[in-house]
Amino acid sequence: MNLIQVSRLFALLLTVFLVSCSSMDNSQTASVNMTDADVVWIDVRTLEEYENDHINGDLNIPIQTFSAAAITSQLGLNQDTRIGLYCASGGRAGRALTILEDAGFTNAFNAGGIGDARDQRQLR
Repeated sequence: MNLIQVSRLFALLLTVFLVSCSSMDNSQTASVNMTDADVVWIDVRTLEEYENDHINGDLNIPIQTFSAAAITSQLGLNQDTRIGLYCASGGRAGRALTILEDAGFTNAFNAGGIGDARDQRQLR
């Protein structure tokens, strides 16, 4: 692979990464009943973001430390548990969802950003 091809590949990968971290539109959020009491809600923002603004009762597991193993062993959740994930805009929640889906979780969903999670649960 020559230098031009490597540069193009790097630019493509960088673009894909930046797009995946950008804000989601509402068409990409889950269409489930967000008011169900059987959903375990996880905020994957940083501790600082969580301390600044959070939804009472929701767990905070920053994406930097998020793993399916921790979800199952430390929280005792199984692969069928309904898990709602959110962050600031939906990008990190999407990465957390991928982690769970790759580990066989079948009932997790990306609720988008914290504002979306509030709206979907009628908390405003």
